[in-house]
Amino acid sequence: MCVKGIKKGKNIELLEEIDLPDNQEVMIEIKEVSNFWTALQEFRQKVDLESIDDDTFENLRDKSTGRDVIL
Repeated sequence: MCVKGIKKGKNIELLEEIDLPDNQEVMIEIKEVSNFWTALQEFRQKVDLESIDDDTFENLRDKSTGRDVIL
């Protein structure tokens, strides 16, 4: 699992939710990111985004005409 975070004092704020219960002990490998685009390319090499089956945004578009106003 590769998750990006931001260091704030002694804490690291994760930029996405992880599926672990609270108080779960974990081991963390820290890699300093100096260039966002380089880090993004490395992340994409590690993670096969095509294999993720996520239909979160399926049928998200509003199908109304936009003219119907209900007051």
